[in-house]
Amino acid sequence: MTHEPSELPIVEPGTLLRLNPDDWSFGRDLAPGSPVDVVVAWLRTDLAHRCDEWLWAHGHRPQCSYPDVDPHPPCVELRVNVAALRRIAQTP
Repeated sequence: MTHEPSELPIVEPGTLLRLNPDDWSFGRDLAPGSPVDVVVAWLRTDLAHRCDEWLWAHGHRPQCSYPDVDPHPPCVELRVNVAALRRIAQTP
């Protein structure tokens, strides 16, 4: 099953994702099997057709001073489970 863009969860930039170890995989400079907090810069929805269960998320660690310094590349890039994104998107 392939997700249409309208079926993907909406996660706005600036959203804090508190991810459990099973919610993510393949993170740059992240310890596998650990919880991860990331402030979303953007989601790679353009690649959603390639995988039904995962989206690439780009963002910053909460301790990063990204709002107070010149723009810089995301500190975190990781694949996030679409079910976890749906759960987070529905949480008020």
